[in-house]
Amino acid sequence: MFVRSKKGPIECCEAKNLLTVDSLVHGFCTRLGGTSEGVFSSFNVSSRTGDDPGRVRKNLGIFAWAVGIEPEQLLLVNQVHGSDVLIVDRPGFKFFTCQGSDFDAIITDQADIAIGIKTADCVPIFLADRQKKIIAVIHAGWKGTALGIVAKVVDVMVGRFSCAATDILAAIGPAIGPCCYQVDESVYREMAAQPGRGDVFQSCAEPGHWMLDLPLANFLQLKAKGVPSGNINVAELCTSCHTNMFFSHRGEAGKTGRQLNFMMIRK
Repeated sequence: MFVRSKKGPIECCEAKNLLTVDSLVHGFCTRLGGTSEGVFSSFNVSSRTGDDPGRVRKNLGIFAWAVGIEPEQLLLVNQVHGSDVLIVDRPGFKFFTCQGSDFDAIITDQADIAIGIKTADCVPIFLADRQKKIIAVIHAGWKGTALGIVAKVVDVMVGRFSCAATDILAAIGPAIGPCCYQVDESVYREMAAQPGRGDVFQSCAEPGHWMLDLPLANFLQLKAKGVPSGNINVAELCTSCHTNMFFSHRGEAGKTGRQLNFMMIRK
């Protein structure tokens, strides 16, 4: 469902279903192709992890050059593991970063704005209405998933932009898998209201703990909102298992960077 590609020096994963939409450019970037060093090697896009801010700026500049945009056409937000959604529906809304804006999803119908999220185990999710040219990027950790952030974004696309759920294509990118994501009882309780809870938790050798399939939890939310399962591509790449390709907060004991996941409508 996903293929590897390169945009300049940056290596990415791309969803096959989104590649069928000519007006879209997207990529779930790996950690490869940047200038950062040490635990942040090499394409780290977050200066909040302890990396040299100058190297992060260079990495973002490399990204802008690689996809053929100006740096101010990249829109990032301050992710807080919540469920608030930033809606960009007017021309001229172009920011290099929105560090003061706390959101975990962005929706836009505007062309030539690369909307992005940063991850290092949490689930990056892209939604695209292939008829109306509406796109969304979503950052879904366990807290956002428990709050139903993916379902909320579908509701906004349907309610505000008149999208049909059956026209939405979804891509669930590389994230920590159930092989590596052990959680405790507090997470188990918080996820109680989500569809298919019995499917997303697996038994664990440690009492009072479970292995959580976070990509599956978001897949089930999309299905519950009417997005056909055939419209959903899942990467099935565990970031914690593949730290040679991806930053992983769990797999690298918190000493790591963040990879960029982006999508854009081309004019």
